[in-house]
Amino acid sequence: MRLPLIVVAVVAAVWLAPLFLSVESGLRFGWPYQIFFTLVVLFGGFVFYMLRAKPTPPFKSTGKAFGSMVLVFLGSIGVIVLLANVAPQFGFEETSAGGATAEERGRALFSNPNVGCFLCHTIAGSGGTRGPDLSHVASVAGKRRPGVSAEDYLKESLQDPAAFVVPTFDKIMPPFAQRLSSEELADLLTYLLSLK
Repeated sequence: MRLPLIVVAVVAAVWLAPLFLSVESGLRFGWPYQIFFTLVVLFGGFVFYMLRAKPTPPFKSTGKAFGSMVLVFLGSIGVIVLLANVAPQFGFEETSAGGATAEERGRALFSNPNVGCFLCHTIAGSGGTRGPDLSHVASVAGKRRPGVSAEDYLKESLQDPAAFVVPTFDKIMPPFAQRLSSEELADLLTYLLSLK
C-alpha cells in the first residue's frame, strides 16, 4: 500500500517544486520535462509493482515471446522519439528582437528552434555537433578558402551551403536564403561575424 502513496507524492513534487523556484535560481522546468519525469516515476512504480507481483507463466510459443519483446521495444522507442520531439534538447534562451541590434537579432535567430542553427552548431560549448563549432567562426572563416574574406565565406555558407563543406562534415545544412528574409540573413551574418 505504501508504493502508490510514494508514487503520488513524487509526482506531486515533480509538479509543485517548480512553483517554489525563484527566477534568480536560473532553474526552469517546462511542462514537457514535468510530463517526462511523471512518466519516469510512473514507470518506476510499475516496475516495483511487477517485482512484487506473482510470476506469470512462461509463453507457450516462441512466436508469442518474440512478439511481446518486439512490442515492448517499439513502445519504448516510440516514447523516446515522442519525448525527443516535444522537449527541447538545448537550453538556448531566445532574446526579444524588438528594438534589438542586428547582432542581438542574429543571436535570437541562431537560437530560434524554427531556424534550428543550434541543433547542428556549437557556440561556447552549447549546441549540436553535426556541423562545425562556430565559437570563433569570425576568426576561422577567413582561412577556410584562400582569397575569400570571412564575411564573404559566411554569406556564401548561409546562401549556398553546398558551395564549400568543411572537411569531415556532411552536406546537411539547408540553404537559408530560401527560409529567411534578406534582413534576417544580414542579422545572422552580423552575429556570426561577432564570434571572434
